Amino acid sequence: MRCDLCGTDEAIPFKCRYCNGTFCSIHRMPPNHDCSFMKDYLQQPSKDREFLEHIHGRAGLPHERIKSALYDTIYLRFSKTEVFHLVIATALVTAVGLSIYGFPFRLGFVRWELITIFISAFIIHELGHKFLAQFYRAWAEFRVLFFGAVITAVSALPFIPFKFIAPGVVWVGDNLSQSRSGKVSWIGPLTNLAMGTGFLLSYFILATTVGSANEILGAGVRFNGFIAFFNLIPFMGLDGQKIFGWNKVVWVLTFAAAIGLYIGGDLLTGGGTIGFLRRFF
Repeated sequence: MRCDLCGTDEAIPFKCRYCNGTFCSIHRMPPNHDCSFMKDYLQQPSKDREFLEHIHGRAGLPHERIKSALYDTIYLRFSKTEVFHLVIATALVTAVGLSIYGFPFRLGFVRWELITIFISAFIIHELGHKFLAQFYRAWAEFRVLFFGAVITAVSALPFIPFKFIAPGVVWVGDNLSQSRSGKVSWIGPLTNLAMGTGFLLSYFILATTVGSANEILGAGVRFNGFIAFFNLIPFMGLDGQKIFGWNKVVWVLTFAAAIGLYIGGDLLTGGGTIGFLRRFF
């Protein structure tokens, strides 16, 4: 019989006891075939051996476990609902990013370079969460949060001085340990620090070799630094809260790096944040 998901011919197929589908050894577990009864699967009692073997990566033969882990890492699964929510959230984040730069439309043309930076900073951050959660074989999907979306939309107004970027969250199944949950939260800001550092290095390389640097690179440093800094706030259910609970030293070092990156980007672009803060301190 053939696997319902990938079509692999299995001499002894596995049957999912939740959706009754037929699958190969790689896709036999509910998270690996986007089982429509994931909620029931995640709520199993802890004594269920099959469930425990799966979340700890002990199910199947060694080569099957390796193959399954690689599959979970490379193949990010999205539902139509998740894609819809990601589109809404990306539009809101882009609006906030444009408001930071005063909606820089020149002669009716959109600054697509800036929009690309805003979209990539947000999408790669959220995909980082999803990527690692699925690597740990946990169910993970992005959802817009009504309150967060409203506050994000309001902060996109050009006359609002403080910006809020938290239109949604990647929900992860509750089958992860505190350590793994902390790492799943940590990887989001890390992607922004990595991208921001890349923009920063590119900025200085161009400034050194050509004598001038592209302002877009400075914007990439600043916006990625802001996304990382904001998400590392250790409360309001943001990434920083779980990272702080998991490892305080990691949180302090990452938070300091995010602040440094944002300030560096602000100085490069003349964003005015430092001058704004000097009015009060």
